[in-house]
Order: sequence, then C-alpha cells, then structure tokens
Amino acid sequence: MVAERRTSATRTASPAPVASKTKGEDTGADTKETAASSSNESLWEGFAGTVNGGLFKAPLWVDLKKPAGTTSQEKQVRGNQGWKLVRTYLTGSAVFYSPSLIWLMVALFDYFVFPYDLEAAKSWSLGWISYRLIANFLITFGYVSFWHVTLYLLGCGKRPFNADRTYRLSKVVHNAFYNVLGVVQWTVWEAVAMHCWATDRLPYITDAESFGTRWGFAAFVGACFGVALWRELHFYFAHRFIHMKFLYKYVHSLHHRNTDIEPFAGLSMHPIEHLFYFACAGPALYIKASPFAFMWFGIHLLISPAASHSGFEDNFQSDQFHYLHHRYFECNYGTGGIPYDLWFGTFRESLEPASKTYKGEHVESKEVKLDAKSASLADAKATLWGLPKWDEACYNVVTYLVFPALVWKAVSTSASEYACHLGALMSIGPLLVGMALLAVTSRQPFANPRMTFLSLSCVGADLKASKDIAVPERDQQRRLFGAFGVNVGISLLVTVLPVYHLVHYLVSEPGQGVYFKLYGQ
Repeated sequence: MVAERRTSATRTASPAPVASKTKGEDTGADTKETAASSSNESLWEGFAGTVNGGLFKAPLWVDLKKPAGTTSQEKQVRGNQGWKLVRTYLTGSAVFYSPSLIWLMVALFDYFVFPYDLEAAKSWSLGWISYRLIANFLITFGYVSFWHVTLYLLGCGKRPFNADRTYRLSKVVHNAFYNVLGVVQWTVWEAVAMHCWATDRLPYITDAESFGTRWGFAAFVGACFGVALWRELHFYFAHRFIHMKFLYKYVHSLHHRNTDIEPFAGLSMHPIEHLFYFACAGPALYIKASPFAFMWFGIHLLISPAASHSGFEDNFQSDQFHYLHHRYFECNYGTGGIPYDLWFGTFRESLEPASKTYKGEHVESKEVKLDAKSASLADAKATLWGLPKWDEACYNVVTYLVFPALVWKAVSTSASEYACHLGALMSIGPLLVGMALLAVTSRQPFANPRMTFLSLSCVGADLKASKDIAVPERDQQRRLFGAFGVNVGISLLVTVLPVYHLVHYLVSEPGQGVYFKLYGQ
C-alpha cells in the first residue's frame, strides 16, 4: 500500500515550463509552484488507501493495457523490505496510507457510539450481549454490503480478475451465512473479555487512564498503530497453520470453496477458523490494554477482508496478492505489506500460471490443475445445498457444539477447577479431533504420518480414504527445526495459545489468569 504511494510519486510528471517566461525570477517561480503542486499530489496520493482520491481505481503499478491480474506485483512486494519497511511502521504510514485509517475511524466510531457497558457485564445478560451483537452486525454487514452492491450490482468495478465470472446468488448466500456466524463468534469473544474486565479476571486500562494520563494516552495511540502490525504477522502464520491437512480438510477448505472471491467471501469461514482468526486479539490477554485495543482488533478482523476479497482489480484495497491465493492455493498466505511469502518462498506475482517467484511445489501436474475450468468447478462448491460427509459432520458437532457446551456448563456452575482442561479442550481439541478423523479415514495413516496429518492439501483433491492425495511444499521436506518448524511454532503461539488463555480466564476465579502469573499480581 505504501509502495503504491511511492510509485505514484515517481510516475507524476511535472508540467513543462511555459515558453513565454524568459525572466529567471518568473521561471523560478513557476518551478517552485510546479514542485509544490507535485509535492502536494504525492503527499495525498494513497492516503487512506485511495488511488488518486478515488475508491474505484486500479493501483498505479497496474498496467491497464494487460488483462486484470496479469501485471507482475514482484517489484512492489520486493520494495517492502529493509529500512523502507521499518520506516513504513515507524512513521505511521502503514495506517495513514492504507485502508487501516478507514477501519480505525470505524473502530473509534464504534467505541464512542456503541460503548462497552462493563457495569452490566458483571453478570451474564442477554441485553448487553445483544447490544454488542447488533452493533457488530450493522457495522460488518453495512461495510461488506457496500462493496458487494457497488461492485456487483451497480457495476462500479470494470476490471474483474475473472472476465468469465457468473454471478451466483447461492454463493453469496453461502458466504453471507458464514459472515453471520463470524459476527456472532466475535461478539462471544467481546462478551467474554467484557465479563473478565468487569469481574477483575483481566486487568485493563480505563478510559480515565487512557485520556487522563500520559502513559494511558500513549498506550491508546500505540494500540492504534500496533494492531495493524500485529495483524500482518498473525495473518501469515495463522493462515499457514490452517493449511495443514488436519485443519484444512475439516476447517479451512470451507473458505477455499471460493476460488473466484467476492466481498462476503472474506469472512466466510468455518467456526473453528473464526476461532483461530479472532485469536489475533490475543495480545490484549497478556498486557494491560484499553478495551478500545480489543475492539479495534475486532473491527479490523471483521471488515478488513471485504474489499480485499472483491474479485476486482480496480477498487479500494484491491488485492491481487490474495486473489492469487484463492486461485492457486499454495501461495501468498500473507499480504503484500510485510513480505513473509517472499522470505519463505511462497510468493506468486501474477495470474500467469508460470511464476518466476514461486518456490513451492504446487505447480501444474497430473494431480494439480491450475486452469480456469478447474477453478470454476471448485468454486461451484460454495453453496449451502448438500449434506457434509460423515467425518465432517462429526468434526462439526464435536468441535463447535459439544466443546462450547462443556465450557458454558462449567461457567454456569462455577466449576473453576476445570479451567485448564476446558482451555485445552477448546484450543487443542479441534487439532486432535481433526487428526483422529484423518487417521480413521486414511489408508495406512501411520505409514507416513507427515503426509497424512501435516501435508498441505490440493484444491480439488479427492480426500477420500481410497485416494488420499496431498502435495507437500519444499519447506516441509526439511527438518522440524527448519522453516516448517518455525512456521508451526509461531503459529501455535499466536493462534492456539490465546484461545486457551481466553477460556481459562473465563472459567477460572478472578486473579488466576495468565496475566497475574506473568506479572505476579
């Protein structure tokens, strides 16, 4: 995003001097005026993620003479490294010159117009929880619907990544349904956090401290900028994690039903994926933070996927980088901001099947089809019609019906002695259930455990027991403590651990949470 702003500055030509001006002082005045005009234009270009001040324009690095998605993004991604990358975050450009500024304004609006009622949150009540659910629903569906309506119904987008796209209402309904589940789950996260703050289970920075003390205000401002940085890191490693087979088959494959994405596809996730996705708010569980920081995490998580899943090249937050992930699957796990994919060898630069940058093994072969027809067949699976397979149904019932019911039973009966057990059940349980079901449904599962449980799955691969196909990436062939081990280790820390501690805070008695163990309070 910041790279686009820099690109625009180099591509803005200054007007030529007027020929009739012959006096040195006049020419100098013209030169100064031209320089000032160019400086102002480059200063505002890219502000809040816009292109030339518009919401429906392609990024300036895009070659409009080429079909949508075929301009290489390699130069822009490689440019976001070293001191340039550090400067982006130190100067605040990662917020001011990105869509994050818009989302931050939405979060501030939410915080002051629909404030958390911590007094009411001391006891469980449908009233205050419903209040937050309605606020989250209106904000999320209002924002996502804006992009869907303007691009797909009003025709504001002119450059679809898929020129042969067919609008399917059934896919939109499918995606919107899982958006509802996402809003509901984030409201549960909020309700748990609010109850923990209100009952002294989790210390927090009060509004009086945030706006009445220097350190409190510094923490408030720090959260405004820090959330965007943490989101980049969490998204990459959490995303790599759920591409491992025991989670992909039962969880993340739902999100990948969309190979040709649209705005509601962004939050269209399995509830267990929502669980690990919302774990991005985890830092608020380990440090004393303002409730605003937690809400800001939530707004970022709820609405940021919409425009990046637009399916168009010429809109605000148009995201060719992530479109390639849905189209080609084993690439571009992160974003174009911090180039984790470039560093780990999973970066793909354009829709052209022959990539010069991709170092993985998900390439055209007998088992792997990268053509448009195969992608279209996979996209047709994005529908609510049909029944899940028996193992998928079993996974769903156990992980997001039975497990949460056990947690609520413990909360309602004050069974704090089970805090550790239930924390492990909600955080590690979905992983173990996935592994167990893979073992049952796979032929000779322990002949090659890494292939059975960890290898990344192919889009369109038949995962039945009779032909269990998986395509490993190059880094998975290395030692556990190589690139693969680093990815798994960080992923567990940023996805599984926060879920464990959130449940532990909820079930345990006040003063027993991880914060008090870390800081001895």
